[in-house]
Amino acid sequence: LAGRTKTLNFNVGVLGHVDSGKTSLARALSSTASTAAFDKNPQSRERGITLDLGFSSFTVDLPDHLRDAGGRQQYDSLQFTLVDCPGHASLIRTIIGGAQIIDLMMLVVDVVKGVQTQTAECLLIGELTCRRMVVVLNKTDLLPPNKRQAAIEKMTKRLHKTLESTRFKECPVIAVAAKPGGPEAPDTEEPHGVPELIELLKKQAYLPKRDPGGDLLMAVDHCFSIRGQGTVMTGTILQGSLAINDTVEIPALKVTDDYTVIGRNLFKKETNLQLFVGLKVTLSTGETGVIEGGFGQSGKFKIHGLRPETKLLLSSTSKKRGKGGSKGGAENEEEPRTEFQPVSIHLHFKRYVFDPHKKMIQR
Repeated sequence: LAGRTKTLNFNVGVLGHVDSGKTSLARALSSTASTAAFDKNPQSRERGITLDLGFSSFTVDLPDHLRDAGGRQQYDSLQFTLVDCPGHASLIRTIIGGAQIIDLMMLVVDVVKGVQTQTAECLLIGELTCRRMVVVLNKTDLLPPNKRQAAIEKMTKRLHKTLESTRFKECPVIAVAAKPGGPEAPDTEEPHGVPELIELLKKQAYLPKRDPGGDLLMAVDHCFSIRGQGTVMTGTILQGSLAINDTVEIPALKVTDDYTVIGRNLFKKETNLQLFVGLKVTLSTGETGVIEGGFGQSGKFKIHGLRPETKLLLSSTSKKRGKGGSKGGAENEEEPRTEFQPVSIHLHFKRYVFDPHKKMIQR
């Protein structure tokens, strides 16, 4: 389309030791935040540490060295998506999960404390998962002004010595103060060194290899429920591609396809539907389906294994009951079928009282 801009997305992982200032740095850089960015989780705020992956972004003009890199796919701007990873050792699985999707690692180091335990672990993860790294010496505001530059140079030399035997030999090191005065300080004082860091990130950016062919491979970032809607899953596509109305198979959760329908009014919303998963139900159409699990938190549930014609009947029934249609029959004339019987669901089971797990068992 004419006038439509194309944006190249580049994922930057923000890793480092706990309390090195990763989240403050992500906040200082970002212009757009996701629902999980900047420790919005109440537990994160209460404990003062990052517990889950946080996502935020900012957009810059496309650097000159990327103008012809896209080939036929010409880009107009460059978006940096920051993946803010936890720093605590006990959350190493979450850190590894975040590292799977990054194109460049931003290793945040407390300039006063230097390389710490999780700093080294993050460095190892980076060696396994990404090609490039930038080291950010944070909290330079804690250094005495008259000794600041000397301390930064000393720490930079020490880091280059540490990185000599890694794939990130001679990687760039830059000094910043993402949150001068600490987390509790007012926001009146501007961060130091952030514009220079953005310029450095622009120079380090490259055209990531994205393979739109092959099987779909998606790294799941978050999974949460929305009342009345069901489960929402967000993630990053690493391989393959998706289009609206495509059918997606999630192996651990079985398959959601054209032979799955939603039932209602059989269970109360407080019912533990996990007790009924796998039980057979009989429809008034004469066929049998299997309860696959709950749908949302309203007592609705998924039934799998129905015939295509039953699915069509149910779709027609839902159209017949459509949204805000007139009662005079104008809509009804468009329907190929004029008489519909509600499709009812019957569940027959017995519970053995002596079963310690209270499992529902059918004959």
